[in-house]
Amino acid sequence: MKNIVFDMGNVLTIYSEREYIYGYVDNEDDFKWIKNHLCASVEWLQMDRGTISDDAAITSVCKRMPTHLHGTVERFIREYRMIQPPNPPMEALVAELSQNGYDLYLLSNTSHRFRTFSRNIKSIAYMKGIWISCEHGLLKPEPAAYTDFFKTFSLRPEECFFIDDKPANVEAARNLGMDGCVYYGDVWELRNFMREKGIHIKDGQEG
Repeated sequence: MKNIVFDMGNVLTIYSEREYIYGYVDNEDDFKWIKNHLCASVEWLQMDRGTISDDAAITSVCKRMPTHLHGTVERFIREYRMIQPPNPPMEALVAELSQNGYDLYLLSNTSHRFRTFSRNIKSIAYMKGIWISCEHGLLKPEPAAYTDFFKTFSLRPEECFFIDDKPANVEAARNLGMDGCVYYGDVWELRNFMREKGIHIKDGQEG
């Protein structure tokens, strides 16, 4: 194994959708509107694919939102992920993998805002290559997204190990020859799993 490939949201960064949305609303009804009609919308996928602008997405989403949430929708989209809590145990893992000679890569579904907010994510500095969906017009878990990733960086799937918080994304990677595991928020559990796969890294019990 030569390359470790990371997802971003809820892997390199800490992200609780409920907590994040409640930073913009103060009641359950409004939370459901934002969660279901914005975060789970077609427009959200289109922003990640790079086929719709923020302005167009805001206009489209607001057409089906209560009027009192129109300003919230705009702020949510324009500010999304600009402030993210640090994840020190993951940052330590990333640094250790780099020091141990592994090449690190990012493979993430995200919008063009990434190039701005990524400056606030410490782990991004260790990435040898960055593949974001909006710049390629493809989304995980589409097989074409992975094959494009391999081609972009001239990587062999069998030499890569993928870490993502969504089982469907890991399964798709495995189907194309890239082993990996689902990250459930426990870095020490992740470390132990990676060691079992032969990756040179301290386990969850070592200091």
